[in-house]
Amino acid sequence: MKLICKIEVVNRAHNNLNIRSNGKYIKSTLALSKEPKNSTEYCMFHFSSVNKSGIKYKVKCIKQVFVKCLNEGKITIRFSEPPHDLCVKSEVLQLKSFLNLLKSCITGNVKNLKVTNLTSVGVTALDNAPTKLTILTRNDIPSKGFPRTLESLYMAGLKLCNFRRDILLLRRLTVLDLSNNEIEKIPYEFARMPNLSELYLTNNSLGTLESVDWRWLLGPQITKTLKLLDLCGNKLKVLPRNIWKLHNLVTLKLDNNLLERLPASLGRMRKLRYVTLSHNYLQYLPCSVMQCRLDQLDISHNNLQNPETLQKPIALQWDFCVGRLLDIAAKVVLRNNMYYAANVIPFTLVETLDGANTCVCGKPVLNNVFLIKQFDSRDCFSNVTVVNNNVNSAINFQCYFCSSKCLRVNNF
Repeated sequence: MKLICKIEVVNRAHNNLNIRSNGKYIKSTLALSKEPKNSTEYCMFHFSSVNKSGIKYKVKCIKQVFVKCLNEGKITIRFSEPPHDLCVKSEVLQLKSFLNLLKSCITGNVKNLKVTNLTSVGVTALDNAPTKLTILTRNDIPSKGFPRTLESLYMAGLKLCNFRRDILLLRRLTVLDLSNNEIEKIPYEFARMPNLSELYLTNNSLGTLESVDWRWLLGPQITKTLKLLDLCGNKLKVLPRNIWKLHNLVTLKLDNNLLERLPASLGRMRKLRYVTLSHNYLQYLPCSVMQCRLDQLDISHNNLQNPETLQKPIALQWDFCVGRLLDIAAKVVLRNNMYYAANVIPFTLVETLDGANTCVCGKPVLNNVFLIKQFDSRDCFSNVTVVNNNVNSAINFQCYFCSSKCLRVNNF
């Protein structure tokens, strides 16, 4: 069995005072095999880009295996001869399978397990396949497709008009940079990317079509893994109301677009910390943004301080104070973070829940009655850029209210 991993070798003979890992891991391969002259003994080979011929370790010389961090994909194998510690990092399931086989080799219980012969052990092309690829010109694009082992792919400034569908085959991809191209549409299958955490789409043309299909961004897989989204310079006029489904998003960049308003559901993104919205046409922010606990917000070069957008107080209505039975039930679902989907409840109810607004106090709101009021940005965010060299930090907020009490408390 072969284990594709990253390993740091700590030589205890040269490092008696400090045998801790220094974090200098090298892409490696561990392989278990039989000794050719003795079928009852087993050995372990460590191949790496530094030593392609491999280092041989006898399994019987294993002194201890540290598995405290196994669930994080980390173990340490200590050998008595040579006095090496192999600090291993790998995918959790593969690492556990490798340890089960190693345990069987140590105990001698390998009757039903397949262990490779020593003569067949070696480093294959897959073991040395790249994990990072930067393409500077179109001629550099591989004619036979991208290596399936890629974890980072950079294809900036190639003037691509269409999204390359062979990217969808890169199941290990975590970072994708398609900045400075001319891409207008991304296929909905992109939402199935299982490991993508950073997506850079700066200076493309995603907003030029009459109706933008956001299914590629709001699918079941990508919403769980995506942490950074860069959509600067895409001529976007609107954002989807259910963008809050990007539960783990930490950084959102939307500079240099045509946005006039933001979805009120933005406050449901509890992990959002860094947002840039400079050079748009925003006249107000949804009050739900106050619930995001942002560390940094850039809203410079907008129209958020225009007093003409402010509204006079509204008269209370019975429907506004009480609401429909549907609204009351929806609030209970949202307050308790109950799971819902189109296969559980009717799709019309899913749309109602997805489109819920957020009150100034943070509670869900199902009505569409709002007022525009100014708040001091310094009271709402720890670090905000409003307008360069402008002392006034009051900005307009679109405020929804869950009850007449919230309306009175906020002096409306």
